[in-house]
Amino acid sequence: MKVCVASPYSLSELKGNTVTTERIVALLRASGIAARGSYLFDGDEADVLIALHAVKGAPAVFEFREKFPDGKVIILITGTDLYESLPAGSEIGERALRLADQIVVVQEAAIRRLPEEVRGKAVVIPASLDPIEMKSQAKAPPFVISVVGHPRPVKRPFLTIEAVAKHPEWTNVEVWQIGEALDEESRRKGEEWVKRDSRYRWCGGLPREKALRLCAQSSLTINSSILEGGANAVLEAMTMGVPVLASRIEGNEGLLGKDYPGYFEEGELETILKSLVESEFPLKPWVDLAAARLPLFSRETESTSWLELLESLNY
Repeated sequence: MKVCVASPYSLSELKGNTVTTERIVALLRASGIAARGSYLFDGDEADVLIALHAVKGAPAVFEFREKFPDGKVIILITGTDLYESLPAGSEIGERALRLADQIVVVQEAAIRRLPEEVRGKAVVIPASLDPIEMKSQAKAPPFVISVVGHPRPVKRPFLTIEAVAKHPEWTNVEVWQIGEALDEESRRKGEEWVKRDSRYRWCGGLPREKALRLCAQSSLTINSSILEGGANAVLEAMTMGVPVLASRIEGNEGLLGKDYPGYFEEGELETILKSLVESEFPLKPWVDLAAARLPLFSRETESTSWLELLESLNY
């Protein structure tokens, strides 16, 4: 079997889609499947196309269908698909979903977000991570808060520093922003915060190993996204034992569980940070609860699920 895993972004870019593409390719190759990653569809022979994104990956789906009409198409749904493009009525995304033989989501709740006519083709395959040997190395003071992810509006990347800036008395608090700005407005705001508050450190885009090391050194990591399919950065923090404070959205709940205590609702971040910073709130229970969820996202579980899905396509 030949499988092409198509990312909507260049594989040289430091993005979550690159991590996902490389992970799936490695899983399949380890099972003896001739898998390769590509930017969209590379045009080479393949029995199966696994396309990341229904909307951004649609061109790959259309090209593959035209060139290999007997081939099979799997679309791996992303948070942008579920919470932005498809609800907005993306015709290209819905067309791609209709052409797909199977649709993969990373959590059960995502299925009801799909157009009703294609939900029967959806299966759940939770994402896993490459093994991470690194563990939490936080040493306070300072109380370091990491914010991991390429800054762009949907991530609300400056929500943390905006909350911290209201408390100049928090002299032992630092905010480490890790990621490369993906739009000019985010770049401008990041540069402004560097000048405005000496506690803010923008680390920019980094190789994964360096980004992991900085996250491991933080006392707390915050995911403040408006929407998220299931952030690699959150799962990485869970694996390393770094406490996670996250916006209460479907994608974060899919990773941390609905009963996880470390969520904030709209307008609550500053209040929660105040209790964490000023009262030395114990975060180990958060770490323990997150660790208990990790077997759901094991490499073995994801690998088995992908192989079973490919076998169901009659190859």
